[in-house]
Amino acid sequence: MRRRTIIIIASCLATLAAILPLIGIAVYARHKAVEDEKRHLVEYADWTLQRATGNMRMVEGVFRGLEQESRQDCSAAHIARMRQFTIDAQSVDEVGYFVDGRLACTSWGKVDRPVAIGAPDTRLPGGIGIHLNVRPIVSSGGMAHALSRGDHNILMKPERLVDVLTDTEMTLGVATLDGKLLSTSGPAHAALVARIAGQGGSGRWRNQMFASAERNGLRAFAITDRALVEARIDRDLWYLVPIGVAISAALVGLVLWLSRQRLSPRKELEIAIGRREFVAFYQPIIELSTGLCIGAEALARWHRPDGEWVAPDLFFPLAEQTGLVEPLTDLVIETVVADLAEMLRKERSIHVAINISAADMQSGRFLAVLAAALSVAKVEPSQIWLEATERGFMNAAAARATIEQARAAGHLVAIDDFGTGYSSLSLLETLPLDALKIDKSFVDAIGKDAATSVIVPHIIEMAHGLNFHIVAEGVETEAQEIYLRDAGVEFAQGWRYSGALPADRFAAFYEETNAGRTPAFFEAL
Repeated sequence: MRRRTIIIIASCLATLAAILPLIGIAVYARHKAVEDEKRHLVEYADWTLQRATGNMRMVEGVFRGLEQESRQDCSAAHIARMRQFTIDAQSVDEVGYFVDGRLACTSWGKVDRPVAIGAPDTRLPGGIGIHLNVRPIVSSGGMAHALSRGDHNILMKPERLVDVLTDTEMTLGVATLDGKLLSTSGPAHAALVARIAGQGGSGRWRNQMFASAERNGLRAFAITDRALVEARIDRDLWYLVPIGVAISAALVGLVLWLSRQRLSPRKELEIAIGRREFVAFYQPIIELSTGLCIGAEALARWHRPDGEWVAPDLFFPLAEQTGLVEPLTDLVIETVVADLAEMLRKERSIHVAINISAADMQSGRFLAVLAAALSVAKVEPSQIWLEATERGFMNAAAARATIEQARAAGHLVAIDDFGTGYSSLSLLETLPLDALKIDKSFVDAIGKDAATSVIVPHIIEMAHGLNFHIVAEGVETEAQEIYLRDAGVEFAQGWRYSGALPADRFAAFYEETNAGRTPAFFEAL
């Protein structure tokens, strides 16, 4: 990712980090206020329901007491008993007795004019009928509900059902489950009241909030204005905004710190290694005499989080300059073994070549890492070839020690990109190498009138004289292939056969190319 892109992204993220927490706090404050008010309304709806059902239980108790009385004849004793029930039950304002559907007496005395009971507007569980908004005949009080069962009825003032103290301004109400409104404690929009009475539930309607509760045939509800929610929001913001500012500051600082980490090439590479952003691709190596695949060269690729692929000629020099080449080598070894372990165990005639840095070639410390990985994966060391550029052999004494340890462990060692560095024939003669790889720049010159075209035969002749296996890199044409095969070059790799492939596609390439046949190189071993 380019520095300019990182700076732009970091600036955008810093802006978002500063703004989003405050927006989030505002959204959270609104959500919290709404939810708090919902719970508040639900609590009061439930308390109202408890009050209403308590009154109804009291009414049921009066009905049971009246039904158990032996005197039901409007005698003085009967009227006195009804009056006593009225006094004892706070919810009962008046008790009446009906004969043949007409009012005969009440707790106030006998009735001298006929009053028919009529059909109830609704009924509750337990057989209690409710006559809504009845005006008392005897007491001449305000409107009441008449609750009837058997030959008696009871008058109850509607406000007794919603007689609940509230800590904020709200309207309480009670209705039956079939939508008949019994009482409200204050003003409310008729359409909203009708909706709640008929359907219940909770939510918002215009600038109102409501909640309801249901039990024992009754539905109680509470309604309030959204202005209370706004007041809650303002109150909550006083302590939430400082928290939001602190979060914003922390996030902005984190973004700036992370961007600085990413802006440092060394740190960026270190992070990439730690996050295992490197993958391996495998370029097949072909045996020229048979056309069969004998293995592959593992080529590391950096797959950045933004999807960009970075070639090794860009990140590998940085790894060497910053001292990160050792963990990078370890990661490549681990990745290659994990990718191909199953294939290598199954096909003992195949090998994979791993590139070793100059620093690792001098120290040899990677050999222990490689040995441990192969031991766990149960892969033969001979199936792992090691490649190093000429620079890796400049310190001949150190390189010799590493090569000898590697060969003793069973690995073949090759000099990579031969002819592009600073090696000399005497250096090659003193090192116990196994193979030489001809650089693509020389292969490109085959068949062309170029100064480098005459070098290839000498490289091949020299390699044969040293008994090196030879691998030609960058083979792209049939003419190059024919020339190299006729010159005695054993192996080749390049776009003529395949580019670098992911592990699964390389396995498929190997199966399709070899079809169960074994390369001559391994039959001769």
